[in-house]
Amino acid sequence: MKKRILAAAAAVVLTISLAGCASNNAAYLSGLKASNYAEPCDYSAIPVEEAAPSVSDSYVEYMVQYQLNNSATNEEVTDRDDVEDGDIVNIDYTGTKDGEEFDGGSATGYDLTIGSGTFIDGFEDGLKGHKVGEEVTLNLKFPDDYKQNEDLAGQAVVFKVKINKIQQKVVPELTDDWVAGQNISGVSTVDEYKDYVRQQLMQQAQSTYDSNVQSKIAQYVVENSTFKQDPPKEMVDRLSESMKTYYNKYAQQYGMELDDFLTTFMNADEDNPEQIITDNATDSAKELLVMKVIADKEDLNPSRSEFNTQLSNYAAQAGYSSVDEFKKSEDAESVRESMMLQNVLEFLQKSAVVTEPSSDSTEDSAADASTEDASADASDSSAADASTEDAAADTSVESASTDASETDAQ
Repeated sequence: MKKRILAAAAAVVLTISLAGCASNNAAYLSGLKASNYAEPCDYSAIPVEEAAPSVSDSYVEYMVQYQLNNSATNEEVTDRDDVEDGDIVNIDYTGTKDGEEFDGGSATGYDLTIGSGTFIDGFEDGLKGHKVGEEVTLNLKFPDDYKQNEDLAGQAVVFKVKINKIQQKVVPELTDDWVAGQNISGVSTVDEYKDYVRQQLMQQAQSTYDSNVQSKIAQYVVENSTFKQDPPKEMVDRLSESMKTYYNKYAQQYGMELDDFLTTFMNADEDNPEQIITDNATDSAKELLVMKVIADKEDLNPSRSEFNTQLSNYAAQAGYSSVDEFKKSEDAESVRESMMLQNVLEFLQKSAVVTEPSSDSTEDSAADASTEDASADASDSSAADASTEDAAADTSVESASTDASETDAQ
């Protein structure tokens, strides 16, 4: 998990630096002479171990099934009318405390999967066995450690619930008709769809491979180059602020304070969690400086035309009316640095000596990846659940285990 976040942060900080900062100071490469700070190592044939990109048949099948599941529809159950575990029950409900409705405790037409643990204890179980059309009264209690609304923590509440209908999730079969309905150009049969999925996954695998190789190249160059003096404090401070902004956003996704996030996911020192941000910013500054020396030597700096084109693209994507408007609010100089860095990394990758990892390192990497993927999958799952529930209704009776992005009493 730490490596995922570090890699993402390193890629992002250069394009989210503080807007409006002047570029004629030591906070930016344009305000200094990089060769006064760094002397690159021999970069003619940098050794890198990285497994070649590949996509297994099982992964293709998994992703095909994933897409089918995403296309599932809820179909009404007509051969029975009593609620069972696993049913998707459409309900109207009203929650009261001391006879008064509380904020976020009511919704109409909400689809609740029985047994999902989405709502507080007793809510879903309390609907089992009841029939369509019934109005059920549930006397429940919020958890004592309920975080999303402390006023409700440990409080007794009453929910009046009307069961509108019972539904079940129906996953479509993989057929030519289903494929045709996806409206993918040149793809109309099952075999063509599987080939298409494989191609998409291979592009992702190649992108991940390139990113990993370039990350290892950058690490090698920084570790083996000579630094004549520490990076300018102004540059480290700039990058630190960008990283702090980025990590804060990540922490909010987990419903955590920044310091807790840093100690939990970044192995930061509990006594001084934000020191890890300074350390990472210092490493990024060193990388910028040494890569700039290589760019100057190898003529890899972006041209004025390339720079302006990139700014135009960014301005359009961000909805600015012009590049000048973009520059007023965003940090254009950091875009130039990012372009330079990418040019150098692509240049170094061409001459790098990339070999397959040894069996021992492969096993270690697989173990690390397994741990990280588990964390990422949990995060992705939570985000997906939150998105689905937020679209359905802004409720506040969901359990304390759901995402912090949901409403107070959820």
